[in-house]
Amino acid sequence: MNKARLPLHKQCEQTYARIITGLRKIVVRILKQGPVPQHVAFIMDGNRRYARKSHMAAAKGHVSGFYTLANVLKWCSELGIGNVSVFAFAINNFNRSEEEVTALMNLAKEKLRELVEKSDLVREHSVCIRIIGNRGLLPADVLESVEFAEKETEKNNGMVVNICFAYSATDEISSAVRKLIEDVENGRLQEEDIDEKCFESRLQIPGPDLDILVRTSGQIRFSNFMLWQSSKMAYIQFVDAYWPDFSFKSMLRIIVSWQMAVPKILQRKQAFAAANKKKKLTPTQ
Repeated sequence: MNKARLPLHKQCEQTYARIITGLRKIVVRILKQGPVPQHVAFIMDGNRRYARKSHMAAAKGHVSGFYTLANVLKWCSELGIGNVSVFAFAINNFNRSEEEVTALMNLAKEKLRELVEKSDLVREHSVCIRIIGNRGLLPADVLESVEFAEKETEKNNGMVVNICFAYSATDEISSAVRKLIEDVENGRLQEEDIDEKCFESRLQIPGPDLDILVRTSGQIRFSNFMLWQSSKMAYIQFVDAYWPDFSFKSMLRIIVSWQMAVPKILQRKQAFAAANKKKKLTPTQ
C-alpha cells in the first residue's frame, strides 16, 4: 500500500528546510577555514518584549527564547566553538513578580530535563552542561534538575555549555575573593603567590578566555554578566533584535566581523602582555 502523500504546502516546507540546512552547512564549512572562537557568551535579552510585541504571555516569550537557545547552541557546535556561556537568570531577576519568577523556575526545571533526555543536541554533539551561579538561591526541585543535567552530561566530550542561572558577575567575583581569603587563612595558599591566574582559577565560569560577548534586544549594557572575562579584550557585539528573533544570519555577521578583527585583537593582547612582563621585570624603587 502506498503511503499517503503529504499536502503540497508540507512538501514545499520540507524542501525549503532541506535547502536552508544545506546552505547553512556550506556557510559553516567556509567559516571554519578562518579562525574559530573558542568561547562565546550570550546575554539573552528581550524575551518579555518579544512576548508583548507578539501579544502573548511573558512565559511564552521565555519558551520561544529557549528554542532560540537550542538553535544557537547547535550552530555553535557545528562551527566548532568549544565553550558557550549563556545568561539565563540573574540574581536580581528574583525581584520580578512572583508569577514570572515561578514560571521561569518551572521552565528551567522542565527544559533542562528536556535538553538532556530528548534533545538531539546533547546526543549528537555530546554537549556537556554546567550550571553556573548561586545554587543556594534555587528551589529544591530546580536544584534537582540542575544536578541531573550536570550528572547526565559530565562525561560528554563535546561543546561545554555554561548556563548562568541565579548568577551575577559581582557575586562571582566576591565569591572568588572569599575563596582566596579562606585558602590563605587555611594555609593552602601563600599571600605572595596571589596573582591574576590564581584569582581566575576561583571564578565560577572557567576558561578559556572569552572571545565574543553578544547581547540582544538593542540594549547597550552588560547587566552584571561576565564583567571580569569581558574586560580581557573580548569582542563585544550588541544586536538590535530580541533574543527569540536572533537568527543564523545574525550569528554569521558576528563571526565574520570577529574574524576580521582577530589580527588587531591579538596584536593588542600581545602588546598588553609585553607591557605587563616589562612592568614585572622593572625593580621597584
